[in-house]
Amino acid sequence: MSEHARDVAGAGGPAEQGFEALGLSAPVLAGVRAAGFAAPRPIQARALPAALAGRDVLGLARTGTGKTAAFALPLLEAVGRREPGPAPVALVLAPTRELATQIAAECERLGSALAPRVTLLIGGVKSAAQEARLAAGADVVVATVGRLLDHLRSGALSLDDVETLVLDEADRMVDMGFLPDVQRVLDRLPAERQTMMFSATMPESVQALAQRRLREPEIIDLGHTMPAETIDHVVVTVRESAKPKLLRALLDEAEGQSVLVFVRTKQRAKSVSYGLQKRGLEVELLHGDKKQGARTRALDRFRSGEAAVLVATDLASRGLDVEGVGRVLNYDVPTDPDTYVHRIGRTGRAERAGVAFTFVAPGDLPELRAIEHRIGERIQRIEIPGFAALDVEELSGGRAPRRGGRRRRR
Repeated sequence: MSEHARDVAGAGGPAEQGFEALGLSAPVLAGVRAAGFAAPRPIQARALPAALAGRDVLGLARTGTGKTAAFALPLLEAVGRREPGPAPVALVLAPTRELATQIAAECERLGSALAPRVTLLIGGVKSAAQEARLAAGADVVVATVGRLLDHLRSGALSLDDVETLVLDEADRMVDMGFLPDVQRVLDRLPAERQTMMFSATMPESVQALAQRRLREPEIIDLGHTMPAETIDHVVVTVRESAKPKLLRALLDEAEGQSVLVFVRTKQRAKSVSYGLQKRGLEVELLHGDKKQGARTRALDRFRSGEAAVLVATDLASRGLDVEGVGRVLNYDVPTDPDTYVHRIGRTGRAERAGVAFTFVAPGDLPELRAIEHRIGERIQRIEIPGFAALDVEELSGGRAPRRGGRRRRR
């Protein structure tokens, strides 16, 4: 069963009973049943009635909560209501190629009884094949914003018939500098449309976008500001020079688990990956310079378990749907607290347990304090056998204050 199926699977009985009460049509319910879904997850139970009624939706939720189905099912209902035409009835914008690819696959899977024409428009692949698919007709377009604009400029795509727009990971699109391009796309869409926006965080820029572009939306806030309660957070204090040895020790301890290792830069990712490969580990590498085919192969090997370790820059910190990641290792402390939340969200998904280790060197104290302030708790410091614990607060010139906050789930 895929991550999305697990996202909504529960003890609620046959799939059609849980989702039928939300007003889904028989063909869409058939797709839900075929995908193995059971009871709706909270984001779905709350978003679907408003979306199916044609209302705008603002969904604030962590990754791994089942939000893809929350917008995919209404899109499929829109497809089922109309005769097939040349132009899409629905448009989904995503910040990364990987997330767009996953969304397109999920729309096809959930729409198995409808056979929707889902067209994926992303960079890193040739435009000609995409243009051919558009010429043959599309019901749903899932795209990254840059490639979408390319097809709009060339005249290969018209958005005149779009009834529903979805902006997924809106905060990530803003972080990546895509807001001006997103605005250009929005200006090309019909004024009378439904808009659904989903975001893990709500910075001022996303608030402003929502206020300007959403009309009296149904607001669904599922504790988006905090990491999942199923994640245990730990800090391992270590000198920079000892990080490679510490990484190997934790990977040895995690034998049999899938592990995501996050670093700050592409060069660092290459160096860490090479060092692990030299020691005989099956490792894949993911960063922004890799071509789309190489990215896809890396993720496929990691998902299948052929490679137990994926070393990644923050390209992979959002939206990646990888089942059963047991550990996230922050080899480098992220400079932004929200990035920490998104990184560790790759584990502890769909209410499963996970552990996030963060390597903290003496110079990382300001970033660590910002993360602790962000999540509302002081992260537990642990000592790994063979590695002397450092007092990073003392070495950095002051102790981090203890903060109250939610109780960590053990």
